[in-house]
Order: sequence, then structure tokens, then C-alpha cells
Amino acid sequence: MSPPRGYDPKRPPGKPAGGKRAPKYSGPASTLTYKLQTAIVAELRQGSTKRMAAALAGTTEARLQNWLRRGREAIEAGKRSRYTEFVVEVERAQAEFQKGLVKDVNEAIRDKTMDGRGARWFLGVLAPKDFTVPREAAAPAGNGHGPLFEVITPDEARAKLDDKLATFIAQHLKAQAPKDAPTESAPEDAGGD
Repeated sequence: MSPPRGYDPKRPPGKPAGGKRAPKYSGPASTLTYKLQTAIVAELRQGSTKRMAAALAGTTEARLQNWLRRGREAIEAGKRSRYTEFVVEVERAQAEFQKGLVKDVNEAIRDKTMDGRGARWFLGVLAPKDFTVPREAAAPAGNGHGPLFEVITPDEARAKLDDKLATFIAQHLKAQAPKDAPTESAPEDAGGD
């Protein structure tokens, strides 16, 4: 009797024949290796973005985001895998970089010769929920007297201007009328001797 197809008696036991993965696993092997994981985490610790860290480690941002998504899903399901450890390491690396920036800002506050504006700006960009002051709602324009500006046609503008000019002239003439009137206490010339 001959051995089964793909059987190699010289091959050590424990590995599937033909170099394939064991049938209990579905799909191809993960491309997230320990070497890739440590390279990505090291770049993130130095302040690289996820896109930069992925490119420097030799992978794509889409693949990195997929690994992080799988890790978060596993964490929510209460499972532990290579991806959950990766999520924890990535978040720890980002937190360590932010901690270094916070340390720089605190030193700049204590030492007045340092300028910490760059570090404060970078923290505000990296984590706006943690490091920016929430903006207040803008006050309504016009101080409660309606809108500050109205969109009107040129004809409407001309009519409003004419009305305001007529009102101004009428008020001005009223104000001038008492000044021009002769006073009653002054003696009148009666034409005689």
C-alpha cells in the first residue's frame, strides 16, 4: 500500500502537509507580525501619525485601521488576541507621546523663557476633546433688534433712503421753526413817532 497523497515521511509531525495552514483556521494567516507591531508602536511613540507609522513599517494605513478595528471588536466581545494587544500598545504609545508634550507645556509654564505654544497647539490638534476650550455659542447679531444686515434690492434701498431723508428733513425743519420765529418780548416798530 502506498502512503496518502501529500505525505512526506521526512517532514516533522505537527505541520500540515504541503505547507498549508491547519484546516481549523479559515482564511490566510495574519500579516500582523511582532516585527511590524513593534515598528508601528515605536513610530507612534515618537509622534508619527498612524499613516506615517504604517508607511515606515512597510504596510498601509487601511491595513493598520483594519487591525485596530479587529482588536476593538475583540475587546468588546471580551476576547484576547494579537489584535487586542496591538490596540493596547498603539493607545499606550500615543498616550506616552501626549504625556511628553504635556510635560513640555508644563515646563514652559514654569520657565518663562520657553515658548510652549507649539506643544499646546499640537496637543489641541491631536486630542481636541482633552486639550481645547469649548467655544461658546456666538451672540445673536443686532443685540436683539433683528438681523444686523438685510438683503434688499436696489429699489427697496432707494425707497428706504428716500423715506429716511424725508423724515430727517421734516424733523430738522420742526427743530428750526422755533428758532426762526420772532420773540414776543421784543418791541415792534409801529411806523410812527
